[in-house]
Formats: sequence, C-alpha cells, structure tokens
Amino acid sequence: MKTISILGLIAFVITSILATACSKENLDIQQAYTYKLTHLPIPEVIAEKGTIEIRCTLEKQGDYDNANFKIRFFQNEGNGWLFLEETPLAIANDLYPLDKDTFRLYYTANSTENHQFDVYIEDNFGQSEKVSFEFRTQEDE
Repeated sequence: MKTISILGLIAFVITSILATACSKENLDIQQAYTYKLTHLPIPEVIAEKGTIEIRCTLEKQGDYDNANFKIRFFQNEGNGWLFLEETPLAIANDLYPLDKDTFRLYYTANSTENHQFDVYIEDNFGQSEKVSFEFRTQEDE
C-alpha cells in the first residue's frame, strides 16, 4: 500500500512539473546563432591587374530559416575591384545579399601599391563578422 501511495505521489509531482513547464504561451526559439567567415589559404602577393580567388565558407553554429546575411567591404589601402562570384561589389560599404554559405570572392588589383581590405558579413539580428585581407604588390625583377 505504501508503494502505491509513493508511486502516486511521484506521478503527481512529475505531472505537476510537466504541466507548469509547458504553460508558456510563447516558445523561446533561438533565432540568432553565432557564425564566422573562414577561407582557404590565399597568396600573399598580387600583380597589378592580377586576380586572386578567395574561397569562403560561412560557418554557422546553428541554422534559422529566417536568417538573412549580407556582405560589404571597405578598401583600406590600394585600389582594386572585389567580386562576389560574378557580382561586382561596386560601392564600398554598401550591403549586398549573401545567399550561400559557401562562395568565392575575386579581388583584382588596379594599382601597384599594396592592397588591404576588410570584408564584413552581417545578419538581420545585428551581428557582424570582419575578416581582413592583405596583399603585397609583386615587384618586377
């Protein structure tokens, strides 16, 4: 008899806990996940009018269907063009949609000076990731 009342008490406690734990009207759904931009090794030297391919991956810690990513860049030193796949990122600091987790950037040098630029990935939750790229200009021998 004692065993039945102890089991009944345990069942009552478990039921009470489950009932109060599930009483929220709104579920907490994580929407903003951390991420980082990684890339394969790239050359350190670039020639004038030379193009370097940068193979990138957006590594996300989670996945939320409504997360939107955008890319922008800022040229700190040198003069060149940056392309996202075949799309020119024509205006520095303008945001361009980033629809894939794996993509290629192409940088073409347009001057003989050294080149340095920053790439920013931003999501619609206010998070931002910055990666800097730097290339020395190839000297004529």
